[in-house]
Amino acid sequence: MKLILLTLFISLSFISAPIVAGPLAQLGLSQALEELDRSDFSDRPAIEAFYEQRGQDLAWTSSSIFGSNKAKDIVSVLEESWKHGLNPDRYNLVAIKTLMEDDKGKNKYQLELILSDAIIKYGRDLTGMRVNPRVIGQRSKYWRQPLLGIDILNHVAKKSDVESGLRSLAPRGQLYKSLQKNLIELYEVIENPEADVKVRVSGLLKPGQVNNAVRVIRARMGMSSLTAPQGVNYYDDDLAQAVMAFQRSRGVRPDGIIGPQTAKLMNITRDDKINQILVNLERLRWVEPEKPDRYVMVNVPAARLWAVEKGKVKLEMPVIVGRKKRPTKIFSTSITGIRFNPTWTVPPTIKKDDYLPKLREDPYYLSNRGIELMNGRMTVDPGTVDWQNASWTDVNQMRMVQGSGNRNPLGRVRVIMNNPYNIYLHDTPSKAAFKRDNRALSSGCVRMEDPQALADFVLSTNDGWSTERKQRLLDRGKQIDIIAENPIPVYLLYQTIWLGDQGQLVYGHDLYGHDDVLLKALKKENAVAFPVREELRTALNE
Repeated sequence: MKLILLTLFISLSFISAPIVAGPLAQLGLSQALEELDRSDFSDRPAIEAFYEQRGQDLAWTSSSIFGSNKAKDIVSVLEESWKHGLNPDRYNLVAIKTLMEDDKGKNKYQLELILSDAIIKYGRDLTGMRVNPRVIGQRSKYWRQPLLGIDILNHVAKKSDVESGLRSLAPRGQLYKSLQKNLIELYEVIENPEADVKVRVSGLLKPGQVNNAVRVIRARMGMSSLTAPQGVNYYDDDLAQAVMAFQRSRGVRPDGIIGPQTAKLMNITRDDKINQILVNLERLRWVEPEKPDRYVMVNVPAARLWAVEKGKVKLEMPVIVGRKKRPTKIFSTSITGIRFNPTWTVPPTIKKDDYLPKLREDPYYLSNRGIELMNGRMTVDPGTVDWQNASWTDVNQMRMVQGSGNRNPLGRVRVIMNNPYNIYLHDTPSKAAFKRDNRALSSGCVRMEDPQALADFVLSTNDGWSTERKQRLLDRGKQIDIIAENPIPVYLLYQTIWLGDQGQLVYGHDLYGHDDVLLKALKKENAVAFPVREELRTALNE
């Protein structure tokens, strides 16, 4: 009996060996590569290098009576790529499934190569920016670029479970997971015909008032007209509670008063929300998944700042960001220090658009504001300048500098962070604006509600740093820079959906229209697509 089993094992090993490796496998892969058009591969050199490293062993189609069919697991993951806001059609699934139907193994090598190509495409889509950064007004150096094809193949091949290897390429943060969950739910929703009826209000609609728009608002909030004892057009307390919950979920003041902003939010359709999730998932993949121990993050649409240490929020505050005509740029850099009692050099945009017109009306406009006009190191009397005929070149050569003090727009603290946009985080003498819902008010820089707290966070690892030392520096009244012994990464992000205080998704406003630009670029690349109903039913039954 032992002899029979040994003979059977040797026979099976002999039969399967050419399929797994060796000269025949090498010949099969090489021939399949030649037969397939070069344009079929997104990264042919990576595929060739991958199999060369493996000694031409097959990675996905090699199976035996002891193994599993990895190809089916790969297809399963690719079919569900829509859950990440990706387009499954990018991964050649039709060709893969056709080749998998060949039960005689004639197309095993072609299937192997096409699976590798699909894995590379999927992995690159999940690990970085998928569109030309110039098209969307970004610079690639600030954002994560897709992994190399060879690294993706090696990452997945090293996993004992190919399915978990593919899934591990995706971001793992809570916001990403919550967006995915909401995306699946929204895809399953059948759009209510009443969604086409717009909420239209004139002025402000308050609880206790009667208005024809109330009927539509009631439907928007999912409330039946039968539950309106005082009439479908009467804005009652129950509806007000629903409206306040809606406002809270959209990041606006939950006062129950329906004005233009709340009405606009109510008119957002299911498809609008889906598209908003698609672009927000996309941007989350631009940021490195592994964050450093300490970092600062600003979400511009939320107008909020967080300082994080070892995964915990140490500091959170409202901020003021750039208005629509002077948007805050999106980028990442490092905080290298803190400037106390900063002077302010007027940036070119403010010089040209704000101050030059004022100077043509009143040559001493700057002097009255405590701003000194300088040419090189020489102070210039603004009354001696022919502002009416001065060219922009002439004006741009002059520096407008405001000294430290209470009138300085930078306040008493400025964060030092190198970037080509001349954008930084700073204090402000005007504190009232932090209480406003709309905090897109600056000329591009980010004003902080509590800049001294951020200064302490940045410098807390400096030897001998203390609040007493900070106060002594502030009391001097003269500009001084304190270099951070441990620079801290800072991310200025543009997420128009974020997590609220209770972990709920908050749909915010697309301040600068970046969502629309990114969505257009993704659609042009055929990078997003709505799933079919069969896929939805499968997902919801899991």
